[in-house]
Amino acid sequence: MLARHVSGAEHQTLALARYLGLERRVTLLANDELAGLLAGDPFLRRYSAGLAVQRLGPAFPEPPARSLRGALSRGRLYLRLQQALGRALRALRPDVVHLVLAPTFFAYAPHFRRLPYPVVLTLAGEMRYVRHFYGAGKRLAVRHAAARADALVVCSADEMVNLAAVAPRAVSRATLIDNFTDVARFAPAAQKAPLVAFAARLHPEKGALLFVEAAARVRATHPAARFALMGRGEEDAAVAARLSALGLRDAVRRDYATDLAPLFARASVFVSCQRHENLGSSSLLEAMASGDAVVATDVGQTWRIVDERVGRRVAPSPEALAAAIGAMLDDPQGTAVLGAAARERVLAGYGPGPYVARLLSVYEQAAQRRAGAIV
Repeated sequence: MLARHVSGAEHQTLALARYLGLERRVTLLANDELAGLLAGDPFLRRYSAGLAVQRLGPAFPEPPARSLRGALSRGRLYLRLQQALGRALRALRPDVVHLVLAPTFFAYAPHFRRLPYPVVLTLAGEMRYVRHFYGAGKRLAVRHAAARADALVVCSADEMVNLAAVAPRAVSRATLIDNFTDVARFAPAAQKAPLVAFAARLHPEKGALLFVEAAARVRATHPAARFALMGRGEEDAAVAARLSALGLRDAVRRDYATDLAPLFARASVFVSCQRHENLGSSSLLEAMASGDAVVATDVGQTWRIVDERVGRRVAPSPEALAAAIGAMLDDPQGTAVLGAAARERVLAGYGPGPYVARLLSVYEQAAQRRAGAIV
């Protein structure tokens, strides 16, 4: 598990390690930066308590990877990570290696043929990013991992479509298991506030700037409305500049938090405005588990989780988002009914138990395929 910050995908990986640890022995291999966050952040320290976390070394150099100096530094760090990863796995002798988050695929790349362990690969949007965002190097690394993994877990129907487009030969080794959330962490507050929340890594796919434009329009018709925009990422500076230009600094809480449960508990409305797909979004599942009504862009297969019982799907435009948000703020009782239905939907179908049960079956398939029992 290689990451610089902790956002939805990292939270879900930690939750998976916790619940999978009830069934199997689990060791989380992580870069130093992430391991330091797990040890130093109060919430993450509590949440990861009891997990076996093994440090592999630093993964993120100070210079940005897009500069020549940064690229060379990243290359040297990855060579060391690959060596440390190989040593750690030879010492652990695991029954299965589960690779999550795209940087982990890069670190494991030389070990697919070298180490004898069955490998399971999780695709939680990586194939979507291959099609729409990644450069040539990242596309090659993800394709390499998909071609060599013994089994793949695909976290949404849309991602299965992307896998078929990018690496069609891997589809026969892929199992669709919808994403889950740790439902025990999330619950609505006794009193909801007229608060509209957005939480995601600030990448162009996630639609943070679209949310800002919608918030400006809602603010014009609902001066008392308050918003929260949570996350870090590539669009940090652009988001800050747009909030300032639109005069929204007093209306929008701009922040980052490792534990979003308190915010989601108070919020009435959650906005998920990704450009290609909302199904499987960790923050969407967390907000729904917290009893938030949903406004979502009508893209990909979002319709599988967001319908008129839990919220509204709208065109990916500021005007359409603002109209739906405003209607929910005007009808707090109706919005509360939508939020309650959203919570019930997640509790019924997106908890960790069924996910872990199906994942254990995938592990068995990977082991059989590595042993030659499945072609």
